[in-house]
Amino acid sequence: MFIGLSASTVEAALRAQEEGADYLGVGAVYLTGSKADAGEAIGLSRLAEICAAVKIPVVGIGGVNEANAAAVMKTGAAGIAVISGILSQPDIQEAARNVRAMVHKALGV
Repeated sequence: MFIGLSASTVEAALRAQEEGADYLGVGAVYLTGSKADAGEAIGLSRLAEICAAVKIPVVGIGGVNEANAAAVMKTGAAGIAVISGILSQPDIQEAARNVRAMVHKALGV
């Protein structure tokens, strides 16, 4: 079993790590319509700060799509979570493949 907690600040991320979280969902990185209470976007620089501050994996979430997935991964995030960036596209499978390709490109895979 894995425990994941949400964080949008370095302080909250460090507290979650100290309290035993196995990974963090961090965001919303960009504005998102998928979650009404996501709050303001934290941006790539804060995501990078959080990634650098903790030792547990960070997953960037919120407004992630094909166009920005690589930038999210380049912050040091271990992964991304994508909802509308895939589900809002006419061809969901193609959208998922495109996002994965961008992540692989960012990681040099």
